[in-house]
Amino acid sequence: MSPARHRRRPHRPVSAREERRRIAFRLFQKHTPKATIARQLGVSYVTVWRWEERWRTEGADGWKEHLHPGSERRLSPRDQKDLLTRLKRGARASGYSTDLWTLKRVAEVIRKEYGVEYTLSGVWRVLRALGLSAQVPLTIALERDERYIRKWVRSVWPEILDRARRTRATLLFVDESGIQTSPNVRRSWAREGSRPVLRSKSSREKVVVISGVSADGELYFDLFDHDMTGTEVIWFLERLLEEIPGRVLVVWDNGGIHRCVEVNTFAWLNRERLELRRFPPYAPELNPDEGIWDVIKNDKLANYCPKTLAELQARVDWELRLLKLSPHRVRNAMRQSGLDWQRTQAVAPAIA
Repeated sequence: MSPARHRRRPHRPVSAREERRRIAFRLFQKHTPKATIARQLGVSYVTVWRWEERWRTEGADGWKEHLHPGSERRLSPRDQKDLLTRLKRGARASGYSTDLWTLKRVAEVIRKEYGVEYTLSGVWRVLRALGLSAQVPLTIALERDERYIRKWVRSVWPEILDRARRTRATLLFVDESGIQTSPNVRRSWAREGSRPVLRSKSSREKVVVISGVSADGELYFDLFDHDMTGTEVIWFLERLLEEIPGRVLVVWDNGGIHRCVEVNTFAWLNRERLELRRFPPYAPELNPDEGIWDVIKNDKLANYCPKTLAELQARVDWELRLLKLSPHRVRNAMRQSGLDWQRTQAVAPAIA
């Protein structure tokens, strides 16, 4: 038989704390007073009292250290990779009603799919280790057709650019927006550690703006103190035809006022100079004119508190006129668009 078979497993060395506890247990058997034991071993009376409770409940071998099982099971590298794939598919693929991922939802998925329990702070650390971070999501309509949008950007958009170049038409991106009298709150002042609460009254008063931007940074706009109809859209198109020489090619969304009978009739009567094209449905990020609203609402009018609708209308008109005087700022605002902007800039000289 191999000598290794006769080797005994080495004993775990006894720590100094265990040795004091073993001596105390022997003294308990001799009915030594706790004060005497505390004085002899150099520990407090409370410690000796706890040792005595442990001696009575666990017996003579209770002086030994308790074995700690170690940390609970965690996600393996393979499970982490699989979890990242699940998160990329969205929360709907895991049975939730929306694609919003929260720490609680991720913890539920980990528990159900991998049998591992995590606290919310533990889930946060797992997500950070996977290279993820908490971000403000982009809200997208359920009716959005991603396949058609990709097809439009790949084939229809280049065709629009080529047509604008061939016909020497001024390419304009048009959109509408409403700006309410209630402030677009960015931040407020309050005592440190006390988050301010703003109680605001919903207001129906708003300024409705329709604007158009060209590839070279020209800005056109009209303001109204009421909801727009096809009539106001026709007024704006007439103004464009008056101020812009030659042909005008307008690209806008599929809003109802853009498809109404009055606008279609106006476009047909002016078909020699005016052509209307549409962005894909539910794809506002493609319209470069959206960048103008971002500048006006979230920059120029952030925390602005008008007293009346007339005051708001005057301020919006002033800010848009200032922006109109700076084509380079208009072009910078338009760069947020998801369109191939380099190609647009390349045909801009022929469009102007």
